[in-house]
Parts: sequence; structure tokens; C-alpha cells
Amino acid sequence: MKKWMIFLAALLLLTGGCGVPEPEPVPEPGPEPEPVERLVPVPTARDAVQWLTDPSHFLFYIDHWPDAHIITTERTEEGLALTVWSEDSLDAPVQTILMEDCEDFDQMVSVSGDAYEPNSGALVTVQDFNFDGQDDFGFCYRRGMQPRFYHVWLWDEDAGQYQTEPAFDELPSPDVDWVDMKIECYIRGGAAGAQGDHSFYQWVDGVLTEVRHIKLDFEDREDYKSHYVSVTDLIDGEMQEVFRYKGDYYFDIVERWRSLGYAGEN
Repeated sequence: MKKWMIFLAALLLLTGGCGVPEPEPVPEPGPEPEPVERLVPVPTARDAVQWLTDPSHFLFYIDHWPDAHIITTERTEEGLALTVWSEDSLDAPVQTILMEDCEDFDQMVSVSGDAYEPNSGALVTVQDFNFDGQDDFGFCYRRGMQPRFYHVWLWDEDAGQYQTEPAFDELPSPDVDWVDMKIECYIRGGAAGAQGDHSFYQWVDGVLTEVRHIKLDFEDREDYKSHYVSVTDLIDGEMQEVFRYKGDYYFDIVERWRSLGYAGEN
């Protein structure tokens, strides 16, 4: 019993006695803040559905950190307007980009593949083209039977906007490879892959530079036995042939040379 009395006394001292402390007064509510005038009206679900079903409209998403972007695209009299919005604030756009119209825009919107899967038939390809850890995007402006050509915009962290990179304009179907830190392009020159060009690019001193090229072709188009594979590498500032193979069964050979770490058999 004595121990319990000591414990209770100590508890009373810690709690300031047995009295219940007076509650702090609740502050009076302040004046309501002035409403902020939005530059863009808040869209309703009906507005969104109507916008998305319009064939002249298209949007895609870029999962930037820490601020994701939604990019809306619509046809205007001047061409295609790409408007960049911050997912956290739709009051005003981050940036508006104007590019020339794409002849097949309406058709490509209806059949566009996944923007995160290169060469899937996508109107837009979202990739980290300069390996800085932030996604960039390419918007298709021309397509053929197989290759697609994109205008590419790279995210500029300092400017807080996307900057165009003309070096990509004539690269067919660029695909980022993080293993070799390279950008691989391919354009088919004939049926069954017997003719075509694989080109490989890396950033050298801030300039997108071709460092390897694999060409598949025939020395004589009338002679199927004249098929060859030629590999050229960038050596001392010039593209020089480092390997040549003539004959069939070339698929494994091409696959090995697609790795920039491969330099032929010892």
C-alpha cells in the first residue's frame, strides 16, 4: 500500500496535481481569403470527354520528378500546338510549343501505340534521350512503311522548359539503350531484313554523334549470294570499316555488333 501511495504522489506531481487544465481558447476565425481568379476555367468531366473525343486533339503524360507533366496537342491554323501543363497546377501552361502540322495526325491519333514503347506505332515517344534521369519526348512528323521520324524536345532543368534538339530530326525511329548509353536507329531497306541500316549514336562532348553503323545489302542486287554485312566505327574522328562478312546466316553477327562493347572475335 505504501508503494502505491508513493506512485500516486509522484504521478500527481508530474501532472500538476489532480485538477484538469483549462482548455486553451479557440481563436476567432479570420476573414475568408479572396477567391483566386483562374486563368483557365476548371474543366468538367464532360469537357474532358468532349476534348478527348475530338479527332484534332491528343494528350500524353510525362512522369517527371517531382512535377509530372500533361501535354495536350491540338491542331491550329499555324500547325500543331503542344501545351505543357504541370500536373500540380493547371492555372497556366508551363510552355507552349508550335510545330508544323502532321499530314497523318488524325489517323495516327486513332492508331497510336504506347508512348513508352518505342517503335510501337506511337505518335509520341517518351524516353530519356540525353540520359539525365528526366524523360524527354519526340513527336512524329513523318512516317514511312517502317521508320518514323520525330522532332525531339529535351527537358532543360535550368530553364524549366523543353528545348528542341534538331539532331534527332532525321534519325529513323530512335530508341534509347541504357546498357551502352546509346541511341539506336534502324531503317529497313528490303524484305526480311536482308537490307537495312542500323546506326548507333552517343553524346560526345554534348553533341549527338554516330559511333557505329551496320549496313546490310547486296553487292549485286541480281545475285542473292552477294549479300554482305559491313560494320564501321568512329575512329579518330572518321567512320572506318572494322568488319565485313559475306554470306547468309548473318542474324547472330548483327546481334553481336549491336553491342558497342563488342569489337569482333579475338
